[in-house]
Amino acid sequence: MPHADDHRRSDDRTTIDLRADSDTRDRLVQAAADVFREKGYTGTRVQEIARRAGFTSGALYAHFDSRAELLAEAIAVENSRMFELVSAALGRSIVDGSGAIASSIADFVKAESAPTDQLMLDGFAICAREPEAQERIGESLNHLLDQIEEQVGRMAVRPGSVMADDPGGMAYLVVSFMCGVAALRAAGLGGRAPEHTETVLATFLQGLGAIDDPAVTTAADDGPG
Repeated sequence: MPHADDHRRSDDRTTIDLRADSDTRDRLVQAAADVFREKGYTGTRVQEIARRAGFTSGALYAHFDSRAELLAEAIAVENSRMFELVSAALGRSIVDGSGAIASSIADFVKAESAPTDQLMLDGFAICAREPEAQERIGESLNHLLDQIEEQVGRMAVRPGSVMADDPGGMAYLVVSFMCGVAALRAAGLGGRAPEHTETVLATFLQGLGAIDDPAVTTAADDGPG
């Protein structure tokens, strides 16, 4: 049965200042993320999100049509923060080698469980029940996959390797791994991570074709034929 807050209310009116639209949206998304983490998706009411952000329900509905859209937006924002580390590492690996990726992912794996982990789990659970949430959260993750695929495609890798031939598949593995780590941490299993996480990850990445020292490879490529 649809939740009373799942769709825009026709009798709501908004009095927001359109010049402050961006700030209003950001505050609503942050409030939504906070309330979703505290009470879960099904236990959250739109009125509470609006009140937490300091606005009326009408102001909220001027920006978002439903709770599902709010949840998707909150997850998109959290995703960008959560994976920023890995994306930056992929960029550095073009110069610094695969060790940059392994180091950054290891830092993520060893981090303490965060409320964001539970938010993502709620989002994935809602995807299975609500097509709108699936579509919007899928769009967010698809954008993330595109960004990481682009970075992988610019990395120094061995010709003919998995990473060289299928950067999109590598991006899928990276995102799947990060989501899996978040799920295990949310379940209280963060302590089961390998003791030497960075070494394990570096070995795995090199097996897929990542080059540990692009400078050495570049020098070899520029040498006499």
